[in-house]
Amino acid sequence: ITLVPVTEILFLKAELKYVTLRTRAGEHLIEEPLVDIEREFAERFVRVHRNCLVARAAIRGFERNKGGAAGGGDEEPHWNVVLEGVAERLPVSRRQWPSVKSVLPEAKP
Repeated sequence: ITLVPVTEILFLKAELKYVTLRTRAGEHLIEEPLVDIEREFAERFVRVHRNCLVARAAIRGFERNKGGAAGGGDEEPHWNVVLEGVAERLPVSRRQWPSVKSVLPEAKP
């Protein structure tokens, strides 16, 4: 068992039966459902997708991703979350975009 301070969590992502908890140092698997984490720590995390919660304090901005495989244009353009200290970009669902974009003023240093 590894105890991870909630302040070190950058994001949580549901994948099959488990949730991957990501910090700057690495990843951990937990069995706690995202909905329970979201309910308990609503002031600390924002839902960006049905399978992903992001720490509000870790958000540094958003970038527009042009849709489609190899520029083919099959998909609609969408937004990704840019996090501090992590190269990975997390997609924001259209449904969550209105609530997620309101986080940006808080996220800027």
